[in-house]
Amino acid sequence: MKYFTLSLSLVVFGFSVSTQISDAEPSADYYLFMSGKVRAQVNRNFFPIESFDGKRLKLTGSKKSPKPVNRLNCSMEPVMVISKYFVEIRDLEFTFDSQAERLRTMMAINEMNAEHMRQQATTEFENAVAAMDGRGQLVSEADRSVEALGELTKDHTEKEFLYSGLHKQADSLYGRCTIVPDTDLENAYTVAVLIFEGVGATNTSAGQQATFVRIAPIGNLQKGVGEPIKFNYSFPKLKATSAKIAIFLFDGESKHIATNLSSGLKSLTTEEFEEIRSVEKKARKRNAG
Repeated sequence: MKYFTLSLSLVVFGFSVSTQISDAEPSADYYLFMSGKVRAQVNRNFFPIESFDGKRLKLTGSKKSPKPVNRLNCSMEPVMVISKYFVEIRDLEFTFDSQAERLRTMMAINEMNAEHMRQQATTEFENAVAAMDGRGQLVSEADRSVEALGELTKDHTEKEFLYSGLHKQADSLYGRCTIVPDTDLENAYTVAVLIFEGVGATNTSAGQQATFVRIAPIGNLQKGVGEPIKFNYSFPKLKATSAKIAIFLFDGESKHIATNLSSGLKSLTTEEFEEIRSVEKKARKRNAG
């Protein structure tokens, strides 16, 4: 099954999400939108993500600094936030697949190709020895054989990637898009909320809903430059009737970054921002008093 194009209407955490916002412009002073407080799991506890240095996450309250691997279990608490930064996410596409099945298929192909390469290398060796020493030539041929094996595996992997989907059991989501920021960003990362409907559905049961929160590093982004990225997230193997995905973006200091896919996205002037901040301060004083 080919890549799915992201639906322009999502439902996340019970909120109605619309990604087509007419009153949000990339040139706004500030952006109001729905994001979330993200926590990563260490052992049995979840700790707030404080920052990301490009290799490891720094967690508030934890001595451990986990890597943002695609299977790292996270949680997200929805919050409305304001940010000065905006990123356009273009051509977001994704597909579901079974990583275990892909590995088994790749291993089988590797074994067949490796056997073919061994036979070919043996024949070339015998021919070369019969003619001359040929040591340098043999090394060159061996390098080319390894290269060819890699290309064959790569081609097969790409075909499997494009033609797999949620119609069978899946344990991974593979995605790609282009990101265009309005400012330089360091050590950026994405957080994805995956919602599956009809998990374990049968003829007599509609199945259950399953939600997973996952993280994936992006790296440094340059202002105004479209950066093609690929990402993948892993989750327990399941079979579902439908799925939804919501993408959230953060920089290395875990600051919220608005995107054209953000829920409730609204442009704010500096005056509107100051007014909201004033109201928030008054509310805090009332709650504290």
